[in-house]
Amino acid sequence: MVALSWAELGSFVALCLILAATPGANLTVVLHCARQGGQRTAVAATIGLTLGKIFWATASILGLAALLASSRVAYDVLRLAGAAYLIWLGMQSLRSTRCRAAGRRSDGFAPTLSMLGGFRRGLVGDLLNPKVGIFYTTVFPQFIRPDDAVAPTAAVLLLAHAAVLLTWYPGMSFLLTRAGRRVRRPTLSAVLDGVMGSALVVLGIRLAIAPL
Repeated sequence: MVALSWAELGSFVALCLILAATPGANLTVVLHCARQGGQRTAVAATIGLTLGKIFWATASILGLAALLASSRVAYDVLRLAGAAYLIWLGMQSLRSTRCRAAGRRSDGFAPTLSMLGGFRRGLVGDLLNPKVGIFYTTVFPQFIRPDDAVAPTAAVLLLAHAAVLLTWYPGMSFLLTRAGRRVRRPTLSAVLDGVMGSALVVLGIRLAIAPL
């Protein structure tokens, strides 16, 4: 039986909102997908990363995330793979920046990334980030008491987190795409792509050098 109070659920939602609003890999990937493919692609990326979080939440319940936290080698392998993926996405964006700066594409929002591509970027980026699993392993015990039914309570928490993600990230990407429709100059569009690409590279480097 789910024993969460409304106050506890509200506290968890507030925590998820704070984390979603904090600039990081998820937000950057979604906005990058919005730049490359538009609003639908950004929504697909959000669905992908949400499914990635469902995987990590399930893994934390089963103990896999705790195992990764205790195994330095396994954690480092997954972390470095995730870092390499973020850096690769950033380099792809920086490469397209040169094309925009050269004026080869005049529309700042000419779609170059499909919805499937956005979904894959969101999913893979989250699956290769072991810190997501550590988050659930650390946070869930604060809201699930020893005498609670673990699976139903964790499911409610995860649904609340998914609702936050599926609202916040598409909302942010909508604002970006709406503003971007007014951006038609290749130079300004190249600057935006350069900022996105650089942010992804920096986040990838931070993930690569971050301690457990």
